[in-house]
Amino acid sequence: MNLKVSDFKIPEELEEYKKALVKFAREVLDPLADKIDKEDSVPEKVLPLVRDAGLIALPCPKEYGGMGLSLSQWWPIMEIAGGVGGNIRLIPHNSSAMWKMIYARGTEEQKRKYLLPFVKAEKLASFALTEPDCGSGTDIQTTATKQGDHFILNGRKHLITPRGPLAKPFDFCHVVAYSKDRSLRGKGISMFIVDVDAPGFSWSPMPDFIGLHGYPHLVLNFNNCIVPAENLIGEEGNGLDLALETFLTPSRWSIGISCLGLAQRMLELAIEHSKVRVTFGKTIASRQAIQQILAEMATNIYALRMMIADVGLKLDRGLNPAVEASMCKNFGDKVSRQVSDAALEIYGGIGACSAYPIERLYREARTLWLEEGTPTIHGLIISRDLLSS
Repeated sequence: MNLKVSDFKIPEELEEYKKALVKFAREVLDPLADKIDKEDSVPEKVLPLVRDAGLIALPCPKEYGGMGLSLSQWWPIMEIAGGVGGNIRLIPHNSSAMWKMIYARGTEEQKRKYLLPFVKAEKLASFALTEPDCGSGTDIQTTATKQGDHFILNGRKHLITPRGPLAKPFDFCHVVAYSKDRSLRGKGISMFIVDVDAPGFSWSPMPDFIGLHGYPHLVLNFNNCIVPAENLIGEEGNGLDLALETFLTPSRWSIGISCLGLAQRMLELAIEHSKVRVTFGKTIASRQAIQQILAEMATNIYALRMMIADVGLKLDRGLNPAVEASMCKNFGDKVSRQVSDAALEIYGGIGACSAYPIERLYREARTLWLEEGTPTIHGLIISRDLLSS
């Protein structure tokens, strides 16, 4: 089956759409995710399938080709996508946050040139902050030097998520770099749109990850890379603030949603298996030990879902719940790992076999642990806020 969001009147028929999306995920996206994982290659049909299903345009502004759903309406849809696993859910995860940077601070020309085709899935975008020899904040080393009507970028980024095949992993990338004196720290950092064919820009694949097969993460190299001054987003010196407010907070929240979707799917699979697996004449679902494991899985999932709903409401009210987003990300990691461990325990040894979906989802849960920052980084963000008052 194919799913077309255009067949539904959104948002009035949102519940009917979500039911159809679940069916689409089980019948089409799950087998496709397994295929991508095993072959380590993403078929060209994936992006059109996901685009037509509405997983890109739904949360984007109507004036730029989106469907204008609030984030509270959007996150349950992202949860369904999250249950499919990394190589599919990366696409809607990307769309849930990537458009905001240009929409919030971009010029009308930038919106026309980059935002409109992004929402239509005619252009793919990525985000580059993390570097191999430092952290992901004010200690970054990449520089942007103003020369006439352009900037010269030099530096290196890594662990950058591609959006397409290695030959052309994206059409443009949001790059964070120092354009002012380093003594200004965060106020010296700016954000630029770098086109994939910019002179002096190149990339190479990193070694394979435990999950996210089909999307080799990248090292980006800027060797006297020429970027037009008109590709500066907002003002010089506002790049780090812009990244935090419009990308990192919603993206960290979205990783929490991905954790939720993955955990919910593993719970469903564990329940199904417990009802058919028989030992000593009884299904394991009838045994108290299994019942207790399932209860703990469901309780943690419910707690995570409530946290995510709270952050969605705050984002819809125009707030910047950066600390709460870090909490969602950190707790989501813990829940997805606890639930994946429990699901594998319920499956037993057969669950580690690649013929069963739990094996792939178990690996995907481990990649989410490190996306958008490690637990220690988010613990620092949360504790710093607690101790600042």
